[in-house]
Amino acid sequence: MKVTAFVGSPRPHGNSDILADAFLDGARQAGAAAGKFFLNDYAINQCTGCFRACTTQSGIACCVHRDDMDMLLDELTSSDLVLFASPLYCAGPSSIMMRFFERCLPLWHIEITGELGTRDAFRFINNPARGIKSVVALVQDLKDPAAGQLALQVFRHIVGGTFMMDIVDTLQVTDVRDTGDLKKKTEQLRMITETARSLCP
Repeated sequence: MKVTAFVGSPRPHGNSDILADAFLDGARQAGAAAGKFFLNDYAINQCTGCFRACTTQSGIACCVHRDDMDMLLDELTSSDLVLFASPLYCAGPSSIMMRFFERCLPLWHIEITGELGTRDAFRFINNPARGIKSVVALVQDLKDPAAGQLALQVFRHIVGGTFMMDIVDTLQVTDVRDTGDLKKKTEQLRMITETARSLCP
């Protein structure tokens, strides 16, 4: 089994990164092959919005950019379980994570069959991420879990709705601010590790 984490934080060894490491530790304990991609370290050019160009061709390569997304999309689609981890920024996932998601649009393969701008505009052909098990994880400064609900809703809509992945769990860590604060929450880290173990049969 292959487990892959995509971390959308700008802070190496920050709390989102620590969460991902705890999750991947659990996956390894269960015998899975585990890898992590700290998205800020990779060249991910901004999506330019040529959606039909990317989605009406087969394959998962962007029509415009040749950058690290070619490799990252291959890693995503070859995984059995994917973790998406981000800090809460301005009530949503980080811009790093959102840029990554925007560049995942070539996963879709469609045929234009109707009037553009309507729900009947296209016929779905394929999406190699469809059905891949996934976990969305949010790390936030604020103590109240409700502060992260909009971000989690966005996460679920993108991962489960747009990219049709099977969201099997949601992780939310509150009340962490400074780099490394999550290491103090040993019980929560243990639960994150155990969650990964349980998801890796």
